[in-house]
Amino acid sequence: MLLLTLGISNVSFAQLKKANNYFEQEQFSYAITYYSKVLKKDAENKEANQNIAFAYRKLKDYNSAEIYYAKATTLNPEESSNYLYYGQILKNNNKVKEAKVQFQKFVDKNPNSFIGKLMVQSCGDIKDWEVEEKAFTVSSVANINTKNADFCPLVFEDGIVFVSERGLDLVNENHFGMSDKPYLSIFYAKEDKEYKRAKHFSGQLTSLYHDGPISISSDKKTIYFSRVAKKEQGKNYTNRLKIFKATLDGKKWKNITPFEYNNSNYSVAHPWISEDGKQLFFTSDMPGGQGGMDLYVSTKEGESWGKPVNLGKGVNTSENEVFPYFRKGTLYFSSEGHSGYGGLDVYAVKQEDKWQNPENLKSPLNSSKDDFGIFYKDDENGYFSSNREGGMGSDDIYSFSWHTLTPQTEMSGLLEYEKLAASGAAINLLDEDDNVIRSVITDEYGKFKFDKLDLDKNYLLALDVNDDSFLEGAKLYMTNSNGEKVLLANSIGKGRFTFQALPYAYYDDLELLVEEDESLFTVSVFGQVYQKLPGDYSGGMEVWVVDDEGNIIGKSKSDKDGKFTFEKLSPDEEYLFMLAEDDDSLNMIILDENGKLIEAAKRLIDGKYRYIRLDADQNVITLINEIDEVIKIAENENFIISKVLYAYDSDEINEAAAKELDKLVLILKKNEHIGVELSSHTDSKGGDDFNMKLSQKRADAAVKYVVSKGILASKIIAKGFGETVPVAPNDINGKDSPEGRAKNRRTEFKVIKLK
Repeated sequence: MLLLTLGISNVSFAQLKKANNYFEQEQFSYAITYYSKVLKKDAENKEANQNIAFAYRKLKDYNSAEIYYAKATTLNPEESSNYLYYGQILKNNNKVKEAKVQFQKFVDKNPNSFIGKLMVQSCGDIKDWEVEEKAFTVSSVANINTKNADFCPLVFEDGIVFVSERGLDLVNENHFGMSDKPYLSIFYAKEDKEYKRAKHFSGQLTSLYHDGPISISSDKKTIYFSRVAKKEQGKNYTNRLKIFKATLDGKKWKNITPFEYNNSNYSVAHPWISEDGKQLFFTSDMPGGQGGMDLYVSTKEGESWGKPVNLGKGVNTSENEVFPYFRKGTLYFSSEGHSGYGGLDVYAVKQEDKWQNPENLKSPLNSSKDDFGIFYKDDENGYFSSNREGGMGSDDIYSFSWHTLTPQTEMSGLLEYEKLAASGAAINLLDEDDNVIRSVITDEYGKFKFDKLDLDKNYLLALDVNDDSFLEGAKLYMTNSNGEKVLLANSIGKGRFTFQALPYAYYDDLELLVEEDESLFTVSVFGQVYQKLPGDYSGGMEVWVVDDEGNIIGKSKSDKDGKFTFEKLSPDEEYLFMLAEDDDSLNMIILDENGKLIEAAKRLIDGKYRYIRLDADQNVITLINEIDEVIKIAENENFIISKVLYAYDSDEINEAAAKELDKLVLILKKNEHIGVELSSHTDSKGGDDFNMKLSQKRADAAVKYVVSKGILASKIIAKGFGETVPVAPNDINGKDSPEGRAKNRRTEFKVIKLK
C-alpha cells in the first residue's frame, strides 16, 4: 500500500509539474489536460484548482472557470485575487448579484484597490443601465460565422475583411497552444444580397502564424496589420505581437515593413489608421503604461511616425484596453478596466475631451461576455464582434443599427437656505408616480445636476433632509448653462418641487433672476491670512463669515498668497471671520482692493476674527438707496452699488445692464453729494492692450448711458482695468471656465464723496 501510495504521488507530482510548465508558457489548453489528471487523484490540490480556474478564464470557458474558482476561494481563502476573478467570471455568467459579493470580499482584503471598487460599482451600473432605453439593435451576420473565432470586420470594396481562425486552405494546419485552435488569418467575404463563402484576403499577407486584425487607409493603398512571427527560440521565449505595413501594388499587397516601434520585449498590436492618415492608434504592454495592454497613438512626422503617446488614465486602466477604432474625432475601444457588463465592453471617448470620460455603449451592443472590434459602415450601422451566448461558436461577427432614442435633456439647479448655498444636501429625482429615479448631493456651492431626462416629462425633486425648518425654508432655483439663476422651482411644500424637463436652450434664453428681497447694496472685503509675515502662508484655507451665533453666512477660499475676497457682503459695520481649520498661529489682516493694508482683524478667544468696518476717525458717507433705506459707508470704500455684465468682446448695454444702470441713476439723483467711480474689467481672452482698450470702452459706454438719463458727467469717473483685477478664475486646472470668465466681464460702481 505504501509503495502504491508513493507511486500515485510521484505520478501526480509529475503531471502537476508538466501542467505547470504548459501553464507558464501560456499553453492553457494543454495545461488543463494535466491539471485535470492531477485533480482526479487529488481533488483538494490548491495549486491545481487555482491554475485550472485561471486557464479556463483565459480560454473564455466561463462555466468551467466558475466551478473551479468556487473551489479555489474555499481551498485558498487568503489568495484575494481569487475573489476578484471569481466575481468577474460570475459577471460573465450573468450572475451580477453573486458577483458583487465576491468583489466586496476582494475589496475587504484590498481596501485601496481601484479595480475592486470599480467592479463593485459596475454591478450597480448594470442594474441602472438595464432600465434605460436601448440605443442599438443587434443581429448575427449570416453566412460568415463558424464554430471557431471570427472577428474585427471592416468594410472593404464590395464586402468585408475580417480575422478568423477557421484554418481553411492552410498548407499546414497549425494550431495555437493557448486555445488549441488554428492560427488567425485574414479573410474576405463578398456581399451580394448575402455574404459569399469567405476566402483568404491576400496570399502575401497570409503566414503560418497569427495575422490580423487590420486597418486600411482611406485611399485603400496602405494596410496595417498585427502579426506574430514564428520563431523557435526555446521554450521560455515568447513571440510578441507586432505591427506591419504593406502597400498595394496592382492587385497585390507588397513592401511589407515592420512598424518602427515594434519590440521583441513587449507586444505592439491592433493598429488603426485615422481617416486623414496622420494618426496611428494601437495597443501595447510596453513599459510605462497604466498596466496590462494600454492604448497609444503615434502622429505622422514626414515619412515616419512620432514617438508613441499613451492616451492616459482617462482611457487606460490597470487592466487591458484593446482594439482601437477612430472615426470622426471619436475613439472606440474595448476594455476590461472600466465599469461594464463583464469581459471586454466597447467604449467611446472623444479626442476634443482630451480622452477623458469614456462612455459605455451599453446593452445590447455590450454583453456579459467579450464585445470588441467595432466598425461603422455609416453613421447609424456597422459591425462588431462578440463571444456572447447564442452564437455559432467562439467569437462571432454581429451587425448593429443605432436608432434615435427618446429626446432627452438635462437640468441644473441651485439649492439655498436663508440666502446661502446649501452644500451637502441630498436631492432625490422622482417620476410622476413618486418613484425615486436618481439621487445627487449638492456641491460646496449648493449646485446639482440631473442628466438624461425625458424631454417635456414632469418630474419631482424631493429634499432628503431631516430638518423641518430647512424643508420649509429652502429655495430651489433652475440655472442656465453658466450656473446662473433663471427660474424659481415651483414648491409644493415640505422640500418638494415640481418641474418639466425642457431643452437646456430654454433656460439659456431666460433672463437672469433678480430676487426682490435681495439688497442692491453690498460691500467687498479683502483680506489675507498669514503666520508671521503677509505672504508666508501658501493658501487653500476656507474662510467663513459668521454671525454672532456662529452660523456661516458666507464662504471664501484663500489663494496661493493666503488672500481671500468676499465680493458681496451686506453693509454691516462689524464682521466676524472664522477659519474652516482653526489655527491660532494664523493672523488676519484686512486690505483694500489694491492690496493696501487697512487694519488687522482681531482674533477673539473663541477663534473668531473681528473686523470693524467704520472707525470713528473715518469720513462717513450717508447714502439713501433706491428704496429710501439709509446706509453708511466709509469714503472711498469698495462699496459696490451695482454691477453690469457683458457678452464676450462686447461693450453693449443690454437690457439687463440697462436695468442696473437705471437703479444707479435713481440713487445719484437722490444723493447729490455723491459721485460714482466706474471700474470696467474683461476676462483673460485677448492681448493685454486689447483688453485694456475694451474695458475702457465698456466704462465709457456706461457713462454715456447714465449721462443720457440726466446725470452730470462730472459726477462720474470711469476707468478700464483690462484683465488685471479678476473676481473669478478664467480657467480651472488648465480648462476654460466660462462661468468665471462671465463674472470677470463686468463694470462695477463704487460710491465716492464729491469735493
